[in-house]
Amino acid sequence: MPVIDYINDQKHTRIITWEVNENNDDLLAYLQLEEYRMTKYQNLRPKQAREYLGLRACLKKLDLDYDVNYDEKGKPFLPTNKEISITHSYGKVAVGVSEYNIGIDIELARPKKILNIKHKFARKDEQDWIPKEQEIEFLHIIWGIKEGLYKLNGGNLWNFLNHYRVEEFDLIENNQIVCWISDDVKSRKYHAFYKLVEDHYLIWVLDYE
Repeated sequence: MPVIDYINDQKHTRIITWEVNENNDDLLAYLQLEEYRMTKYQNLRPKQAREYLGLRACLKKLDLDYDVNYDEKGKPFLPTNKEISITHSYGKVAVGVSEYNIGIDIELARPKKILNIKHKFARKDEQDWIPKEQEIEFLHIIWGIKEGLYKLNGGNLWNFLNHYRVEEFDLIENNQIVCWISDDVKSRKYHAFYKLVEDHYLIWVLDYE
């Protein structure tokens, strides 16, 4: 089965990335879904059904035989003391579980698009320190961090420019990046990390302050 990346921080966090390129019958044979899960799968539209099978495959590899529930904001949670975050992109699914609140994002590298939308998410005080020759890489990572903050924060529809900020960092995979969520009253610090998985950027943000 195509697990294409696995991060295992023995202390608190595991993230698995799966390339969902099997056909549905092969995935179903691997998963051996219980009847109620099979019913759920059969009632989903084709795209959502594939994503559901990918999610169940990741959870099986993580030895987490739980149903994923969603709160009123759409944030996923497990019936355990573990936190979970889920992300999809072009046939890839990544699932992160942690002792800490976690938000993950996986994004296909798309240079033209990221340059076209940078004004929507990259603040001036962030663009000031981005080296021009590495702008595309930095923008992808900043975008992913802010997506991770958005998920970690429960999907609050906050402005990526006004409420999320990323401190200057170096392009070093698995190196800690400091980032912030701010409102009119307070600011809170978070810790982000990134790595390249094939042609995708995988980013995870943790709340362990």
